[in-house]
Amino acid sequence: MGTDNTRKAWDRFEADIQGLAGELRRHYKNADDDKKKAELTRSLEQLGRAADTVFNSLETATRDAEVRSRTKQAARSFGSALAETFRELGDQVDKAVRKSDPGNPSK
Repeated sequence: MGTDNTRKAWDRFEADIQGLAGELRRHYKNADDDKKKAELTRSLEQLGRAADTVFNSLETATRDAEVRSRTKQAARSFGSALAETFRELGDQVDKAVRKSDPGNPSK
């Protein structure tokens, strides 16, 4: 029971992250200045700090060495997945910005 619910929750999270990436791509596709890129970068950095806070709280909430170890492992996996998702998003945003800039010769 719990395993199926957990898997569904993570599948939902994955779908939501992919949906968010698509919306961010759409939103920043026609970015005409670095201000929007800077806003996106700040938002992603804030998200990363929030995730770090959550996992640090979990890590310090227990004295069990195995739980701390698993928490660190989960934090690294989560961070890697998030970083890769947003690195890919950043690449796509950069391409969209370059494509929408008629003065950019690297189209």
